[in-house]
Amino acid sequence: ESAEIRMRTKPLYADWFRMPDEGFRTAGLGFGGGGGGPLQPPGTYTVTLLVDAEEVGNRQLTVVKDPNSEGTLAEIEEQFGLVQEIMAHRNQAADMVNRIELLRRQIQDLRPVLEERGDAEDVIEAGAALNQRLIEVESELIQLKDTGSDGVRWPSMIVGRLRYLQGVVSTADFRPPDQHREVAGILREQLGEVEAALEAVLGDDLERYNRLLRERTGRTITQ
Repeated sequence: ESAEIRMRTKPLYADWFRMPDEGFRTAGLGFGGGGGGPLQPPGTYTVTLLVDAEEVGNRQLTVVKDPNSEGTLAEIEEQFGLVQEIMAHRNQAADMVNRIELLRRQIQDLRPVLEERGDAEDVIEAGAALNQRLIEVESELIQLKDTGSDGVRWPSMIVGRLRYLQGVVSTADFRPPDQHREVAGILREQLGEVEAALEAVLGDDLERYNRLLRERTGRTITQ
C-alpha cells in the first residue's frame, strides 16, 4: 500500500489558496496514474477482516490468471517484483515529503509568534532561510506549484514519475521491458541524491536554526 502524502503548506506562489479545515491536503497533486496498490499474482491468499483494528475473521481467496492473457506466471511474478520496488521508493519519497512538510508548517506557525516579540528578527530570517532550503529539496520530490487543478501545467517530479511508472509497468501481464527497469534505476538514484541532500539540511541548517531558536525562545521544532 502506498503511503499518504499530507501537504501542510500552501502551493508555491498561491497565497490565495485555502487550506482544508483539517490542516493538510492529499488530493490534486498531479501525480498521474498508478495510484493504487499492485495487482496480486495468481495464487491462494488469506483475507483477514478487521473491525476497529480487531480481527473478526479470515478466509481463503484464490486469485486466478486471466485466461485471455498470454503472460506466464513467471512474467507476472517479475512484473510484481518491480512494482513492489517502485512502491517502496514511492513510500520513501512520501516519508521525506511528510517530514519536510511538518518542519515547514512549524516554521510558518512560529513566525507570527516571533514577530510579536519584536526582538527576534534574526530568528525569523534564519527560519525563512531554512524553509527555502527545505523547499529546494522538496521541489525535487513533488511539484509544489500545483494547486490541485493545474497538474498538466507543471512537470511531475520524482513522486509523480514513480507513480506513473508503476501504472505503465502494471498495464499487462508481461515482464517489464528493459526501458522500464532503466527508468526505475534512474529514479532510484535520484531519490538517493535527494535523501542525501535532505539529511544534510537536517544535520546542518535545521540544527543551526534549532540552536538559535532554543537560545532565544527555549523551544525547538521537531520532525
